[in-house]
Amino acid sequence: MSQKKTLLMILPPSPIAEEFRGLLAAEYEILLTDDEEDGLRILNRMRGKISAVLLDLDIARDNGRSFFQAVNQNALYAAIPVIGIVPRIPTAEDLTCLDMGAADLITPPCEGKLLLKRLSNVIRAKDSATFYEIERMLQVLPSNIYLKDAEGKYIFATHYWHHLDTQGDPNWTIRGKTDPEIRKDTENAIKAMESDKKILATGKGTQYVIEVNADGQQEFLELIKEPVRDDDGKITGIVGLINNVTEQQLLKLDLEKRSKTDELTGLFNRHYYQEYILTIHEEKNFPICLISADCNGLKTINDTYGHLMGDEYIRMTALLFRMALPERAVVFRMGGDEFFIVLPKTGEKEARRLIDEMKAKEALFQIRDQHLSVAFGLSTLKSASDDVNACIDAADQDMYRNKKKEKQARK
Repeated sequence: MSQKKTLLMILPPSPIAEEFRGLLAAEYEILLTDDEEDGLRILNRMRGKISAVLLDLDIARDNGRSFFQAVNQNALYAAIPVIGIVPRIPTAEDLTCLDMGAADLITPPCEGKLLLKRLSNVIRAKDSATFYEIERMLQVLPSNIYLKDAEGKYIFATHYWHHLDTQGDPNWTIRGKTDPEIRKDTENAIKAMESDKKILATGKGTQYVIEVNADGQQEFLELIKEPVRDDDGKITGIVGLINNVTEQQLLKLDLEKRSKTDELTGLFNRHYYQEYILTIHEEKNFPICLISADCNGLKTINDTYGHLMGDEYIRMTALLFRMALPERAVVFRMGGDEFFIVLPKTGEKEARRLIDEMKAKEALFQIRDQHLSVAFGLSTLKSASDDVNACIDAADQDMYRNKKKEKQARK
């Protein structure tokens, strides 16, 4: 059962006061006084609960209309309508209460339904005026605050961002539209709609970040959504907040990338290798070829030309991998001149062809009189039942054998 709204009636003891109490008591909690000062004290104490004030205009006139002045001068009372009550045909003097801020003027006798409807309309109108004032204030904030109804249609939004398709219409409004109807990024629009359906069904809010690429601009937006309920607890819509978190998200992504990336080569580092290798079976991209690689002659480069040239030798090795390997290859620098390559969806025959291509391109890279030389070792994971560590060890052993052969061949 919904909670009754509260009315403050400042009326003298009279049949009119009893008439109003009788007509309104079924819908409203009634606070009754015949003193303006007492009425102001009640209003100040309960301003968050009082929906409207019914004020006898004779009382208001006898007190120099001080109640109207007090209410008009206090912004805390802005959402509370004051309705003038006059027990006769209104005079010109009575009508001046409208100029002083009265929301309506009612003359008894009243028919019950009509009185309730007029009172409800006055309260709603005052609430709406305050709502639009709040909306204008919210527009100065960088966040986008919006409301949707129980069908996921927008009621209003404080901002229209460039990822919305307004069709160039200056009078375009978001009201009554759904996300798929207005957003350029279809994937995120569908995600928003599904998220709204879940909130409306479960009553649980959500928070997530989306990436938007519209009009050549990359943005990351944080969405916070909560259900809106009426006095009976029924979900009537959704209130949402959109924050532009592009700067923070790009910084986060950069830090994540740095934590996974080898500073010298730009390849993945050993730390990420240890994380990645644990999930290799989850890739389900069998067969998966594993290649162990190690530079030949790095010590000679370091001893002859210095470690800066040695670093360049390592960078050239990374460039060789980028030139020769397909995009699906995952390449790690394990440390020093040691590398490891994972090739999903790659059979042994194709992997050996890629190794041959890399060996053929080595001559393109040279430091002084020594060209690049890399030793490779290969093994294959044929199914999820194969032992990853055994396969890694097999690739290492194959690489060491080939490295020994190449060293003997150079003598």
